Amino acid sequence: QPCREFRELGEFRELRLRRHSIPPFLPLEALAGHFLPHRPRQFLALLLQHLNAFVARREQLRQLQ
Repeated sequence: QPCREFRELGEFRELRLRRHSIPPFLPLEALAGHFLPHRPRQFLALLLQHLNAFVARREQLRQLQ
C-alpha cells in the first residue's frame, strides 16, 4: 500500500509517494506526476482501474492453465 507524506508549505499541501508495493509495470510515476498533488482522487481512481485490470488478467491466465 502506498505510504504518503504530507508536508505543509503555507497553504500548499504536497502529496508524494515514498514507498509502495505497486507492481513495477503499472504507470505509477506517470499517474503521480500527472495527478498529484492537486487531484488525488483521480490518481487513486485510475490506479485502482490499473490494479483491477491486472488482477482480472491474472485470473484469466489462471483459468486457462
